[in-house]
Amino acid sequence: MNLALGTTNQAKQRAVLLATGQEPVCLAVPSGVAAQPMSEDETMRGAIQRARGVLAAVPGADIGLGLEGGVDFDARHTRQWYLFSVCAAWDGHHLYVGRGVYIPIPQSIGARLQAGGIELAQIMDEISNTTGSNHQQGAYGLLTGGRITRAEAFRDAVIASLTPFQNALYP
Repeated sequence: MNLALGTTNQAKQRAVLLATGQEPVCLAVPSGVAAQPMSEDETMRGAIQRARGVLAAVPGADIGLGLEGGVDFDARHTRQWYLFSVCAAWDGHHLYVGRGVYIPIPQSIGARLQAGGIELAQIMDEISNTTGSNHQQGAYGLLTGGRITRAEAFRDAVIASLTPFQNALYP
């Protein structure tokens, strides 16, 4: 199965490698959403757009993968901000979306994101005095002390989205 990934982000590339054992063909394609998706719906739309775009752009690809990280506020149960990862898998006929781990983020970070004009990666770089954390362990790694990295969180989303293509129980 030839996989095409709609980004050149190193953590996302590593996620696909961890999930599948193979290196995807990587091509940055637009998500069509904000650089920092602020809802589950926006994050899913971005992942789907990337999956469709990369499949169309990479000759010989069997499945296009779109990975998108987003944040969302749970106003109903916890009144808490959450970070999560989404992977959309598109083969030209079937679309499946898998999600990775949800992790609460500090309210102060959520408030900065909600105010606009800044991405989570920028905030995490400021807090940790690093650069490019979103290509490395990401907010997941920084918040969990390395127990869950960005690549690992996306790995689970990739596995979930590809499962229907790899299991005979799905039509």
